[in-house]
Amino acid sequence: MPDIDNNTASPFQLLLAPEKPAVIAGTTHNLRVLVRMQAPEVPQGIAPRHPLHLALVLDRSGSMNGLPLEEAKRCVRNIVDSLAPGDRAAIFSFDDQVECVAPLTPAADKLALVTALAGVESGGTTNLHGGWRAGADELAAKLSAQDVHRVILLSDGFANAGETDLEQIALQCKTLAMNGVTTSTYGVGHHFNEALVLAMATAGRGNGYYGQTAADLAEPFAAEFALLTSLCARGLVLKVHAPASVSV
Repeated sequence: MPDIDNNTASPFQLLLAPEKPAVIAGTTHNLRVLVRMQAPEVPQGIAPRHPLHLALVLDRSGSMNGLPLEEAKRCVRNIVDSLAPGDRAAIFSFDDQVECVAPLTPAADKLALVTALAGVESGGTTNLHGGWRAGADELAAKLSAQDVHRVILLSDGFANAGETDLEQIALQCKTLAMNGVTTSTYGVGHHFNEALVLAMATAGRGNGYYGQTAADLAEPFAAEFALLTSLCARGLVLKVHAPASVSV
């Protein structure tokens, strides 16, 4: 992406919103500024979007038994239904054991994905990291040029088997994101380990949501899906140059 300054034309707009409209001259101030990057309008005749490659990772542990698991499975079906024929999806489930329910499969074969999902049943303890990592590794092993690769984790977030250290899991999410595999988390059920799943989403350059039912998550997922299918630029870097009297 080209630099945005007074001497370089760019289709992007840099929007600055300072916390205060003015400061007193001759004194020292801390001024917070919100910086936003606005993408250009979608041009006419634009080429088809890059395909999505999703790993849908489903918590089937005992704490998800009953309605939470059914709602999580309904979320996965909704996601699969939203995919275009050129997209691909894999489905993993986990309790203390991780199962590849469906390897990375063309979305044109939605019936195979939905049929495999129907057989997921609740089990034992929660190896959340193992389930997430299996989905991330499936995508990382099959990276495809400039396409979008994202793990979508559906869980109540109560990890009690395998790796459970929040900082270690978040670090792995960050590393995978830097290599092109991002992570979004969807908390499902009446209870929710907010710290873990939001840390994963933040480090994984994705989004974190929570809802008791698939209907609660329908709007957030629609917003995320719109973003994934309308990306204009990724890996943006903001560089700030200031005079010697100003520290940033």
